[in-house]
Parts: sequence; C-alpha cells; structure tokens
Amino acid sequence: MPRPATHTHSIADPARESREEVFYREIRPADLSHGAMRLERGFLFGMVTNGTLREEDSSGERTLEKGDLLILTPSRSCTLQSAGGDFRMVGIGLDPDFFDTLPDGQPMYSQLARYPDPNGAIRLRPEEAAWRHLLRTAELLADRPSPYTLFHRGILRHWCGLFLLEITDMLHRDNESNRTPVCMKRADLLFRQFKKLSVENYLGHHDIGFYADALHISTTYLSRIVKRTTGHTVYAHLAGLLAAEARRCLESTDKDVKEIAYRLGFSDQSSFGKFFKAQSGLSPHHYRQRFGRGGDDRDGGSPPGSRVLPRRDRSHKINPGESITRERPIY
Repeated sequence: MPRPATHTHSIADPARESREEVFYREIRPADLSHGAMRLERGFLFGMVTNGTLREEDSSGERTLEKGDLLILTPSRSCTLQSAGGDFRMVGIGLDPDFFDTLPDGQPMYSQLARYPDPNGAIRLRPEEAAWRHLLRTAELLADRPSPYTLFHRGILRHWCGLFLLEITDMLHRDNESNRTPVCMKRADLLFRQFKKLSVENYLGHHDIGFYADALHISTTYLSRIVKRTTGHTVYAHLAGLLAAEARRCLESTDKDVKEIAYRLGFSDQSSFGKFFKAQSGLSPHHYRQRFGRGGDDRDGGSPPGSRVLPRRDRSHKINPGESITRERPIY
C-alpha cells in the first residue's frame, strides 16, 4: 500500500533568506488533509491539546494523545499523520542559532543526552499542573511582543528561557522516574562540553584554540564536530553569541559603543562596528536608535534577526584579518 504524500516543515532551511527565531503554530486536521507532515531541522515542541494523531520516527509508530509533549532537536525528526477525528497540537519552534544564544538551553542539552535514541522524537506525559503552566507559557510566545516594543528581544529571550526550563524540569522528572542510563557518543559529549565552555567564556576567548585546548583535542577535530552537529563553524557559533550580547547591550543598557566593544573583547570601537554591521547591516548607533533606548554611539551594526558571520576568514578570529584577543580580564 503506497504511503501518503509527505510535506516537510523546517525552521532551519538555509535556502530561506530570513527565518523566524521563534514561531508558534497550531496543527489541526486540515494541515494533514493532503498527507503527512515531517518535522525536522530545528528545536520543535509539540503539545497535543485535543484528540489524537499518529507520530512515526526512527523507533517506530505511536499514537499521541491529549496531554502529550513531543520534543525534537536538529538531529531528531518525525512524521505526523492524522488519526482521524478532531485534534489540535500547539507547536513552538526555536531556530537553532537562536537557541544556541540562550543560556537556559544548556541544562536541556544535559537532560536530552540521557535519551538513548539520538534521532527519534522524545515523548513526555507531564503532570497536570506542569502541563497547564507550560501551555500558559506557550500562549506568551504566541502573542510575543512587537519588534517595536522597548526591550522586545530581552522579553522574548526570558520567555523562551522560562519555556525551556519548564520542559527541562519535565525531562529531569522523566529521567529520574525511568533511571535512563547515559549513553552518548564521544563526539556528542564533546559538543555539549564545547557549548557549555563557549557560553561561559565567549566574552574573553574568541579563538578556537582555547576551546580545543580545554577539551584536550585538536582544533581540526573540534571544527569537524561543531560543523557536523550544527552545520556552522566554531567561528560562526562564537560570532552568534557575541552578536546576541551586543544586541542586548544596545537595546537595554546606556553603555556607549566603546564600552560595549571592550566588554565583548574587541580591540577598538571600529573593529566592533565592522563586526556588528557584518551581522545584519545596521551600525550600533542606528540599531540603538531603532530598537533600543537611544544613544549617541558610533560605528557597527546588526539587525534583530541576525545570522552568522560570512565564512571568509579561515583563522577562526571574529574580525576578518584581525585578532581581537583581550588585553586585560573582564570584570
């Protein structure tokens, strides 16, 4: 018997010129009327609020019911099919690059590592009280602040952090109840260690050598692990963290551009300006005028949905052609 047609839903398609950092979507019978829906290449969280539907992944086929939570990461994928009747799934998606800038993503990675199948979807059955809280948080993300709202990015990041921590707590409870043994490939473990190191040290250490030395591996091997797992280079990952912190400083503080440049480890304001503009096309001054509290700063640029740096520099330094190592420690 032939399989029904499948349409793919992905929030990490590099062919798209722009993509949402966070999206909210409701999946109903009409969405699956023309065939199955494949979910992949992103951090996707599906909450079944009514009825049932079928889900298939690398471990087989199962039925999702009201109260079930489905979790996907960029390495995991699944296919949804209608099980007949009425159903509703609330979906929240986070772009992988945006997820990497959220400090609350690291605890979730630690819990996800305890699930043995690295490719299949994770299904949870949360307790009723936790389920209600999660749905309320999802409603916040459905009605997220306008881009023109003061501190909108900070608000959105905090809401996403709350959402991730609530799910992380559910994962922890599930792991504790099942006593699932940890089973990880060495490369996956190294990647998670690299993510933790980068979140803790990106302000002071921009060079791949620091992270490779800390993990006791070669820079070539670290580059290969990060590229295979995320599709991006170490350079791009660190640049994304720096750009996110730069946007936060410009939006929600009164620090001048020179002070921000120093905080982020740039040798001078000009090099920071070139880096920031390469991220999205706005100078720090224009970015702050448009999205922040206002200011009299100079140089730089980056739009709210910025992507990673161009890959023209092979030295793994953030500013092409120039090292931006820190001359004194961060306080």
